[in-house]
Amino acid sequence: MDAILATLSPSLLALVEGSLSNDEVSSTEDMQEHFIRNGLTEEQARQALTYRGRYLHHIYLEGFTPITSANQALRFDPHTRRFSPG
Repeated sequence: MDAILATLSPSLLALVEGSLSNDEVSSTEDMQEHFIRNGLTEEQARQALTYRGRYLHHIYLEGFTPITSANQALRFDPHTRRFSPG
């Protein structure tokens, strides 16, 4: 797990990953403020935003995401309809 985000509670982690996956319209600054308002430190918010592009472009298997399993992340491949490393 990402060392900076490792202390997030499961509910905060779900908020972060849900926002990264689904919020295509907020600016980086707005997302950072949203994360901080919801309990992340400034450092954690900045670190979470480094994953934004990956979460917007891929669907990850719960528990095998870039934040929770950096080296073992599993993303959905629409061609095979399976989750695969990547």
